[in-house]
Amino acid sequence: MNHPLLPTFTRILARRPAPNFADGITTASHLGKPDYNKALTQYEKYLHALEGCGLEMTVLSPDERFPDGHFVEDPMVIFHDVAFLCRSGAESRRDEGDSLKPYLSDLRIFEAEGDARIDGGDVLICADRILVGLSHRTNQAGVDALCRAVQTVIPDLRVDAVSFSGLLHLKSGLTELAPNVLIHDPALKTDYPLDWATVHTLPEAEGYAADVMPVNDTLFIAKGYPTALDYARRYYDKIVELDMSEFQKMDGGLTCLSLRY
Repeated sequence: MNHPLLPTFTRILARRPAPNFADGITTASHLGKPDYNKALTQYEKYLHALEGCGLEMTVLSPDERFPDGHFVEDPMVIFHDVAFLCRSGAESRRDEGDSLKPYLSDLRIFEAEGDARIDGGDVLICADRILVGLSHRTNQAGVDALCRAVQTVIPDLRVDAVSFSGLLHLKSGLTELAPNVLIHDPALKTDYPLDWATVHTLPEAEGYAADVMPVNDTLFIAKGYPTALDYARRYYDKIVELDMSEFQKMDGGLTCLSLRY
């Protein structure tokens, strides 16, 4: 089930977690310290499931310079033939994207420059628009820079800034389950109108599962969330459930761990 704005995904770029990944930035310390070996097991299952979708895999070695470096979707946004290099509002993460650029040389590279700040975790590509959350990591200048880049592909593409609160990234609590169907963590609060879409709001206890990852005709969801699974079954025949517990402890979800293009 493809998004009309996106071509079929054929490739994956990912980076394995480094041994010091627990030193990354997190707002979820109340969940406890993540277990590295368990995280690696979960990560390999994630990669194996993506490979099962028939995608060409490029998996980079761990880089201890960047404890958060396995969250490759934050430093780079890919849209058709554009690779947009983000500059995070988190200073420790600003150089991560430069380490990915050599592997995206066949794409047109754009960069957030000057005071522009943006994380890919705030960028939600929907069926008819792109939503960009304004957060501690992303400012209006970052939204404007991304807009200029993606509009080189589709000049009239709608790119909306979304003010929100309650979670780290926009996609921590709002993703597109299917074209014009959103799945929502009630912890994410926003005044941005969502009346253009069907919105499925999860129970508070299942909010983490709002970060879903459509990959062509397959939907990836976090394991252990029955309401989210019920919604998924309404739209997909192929569903992959994955345990994400160790990445949840570091504010990470399914979409964070790969660049799909």
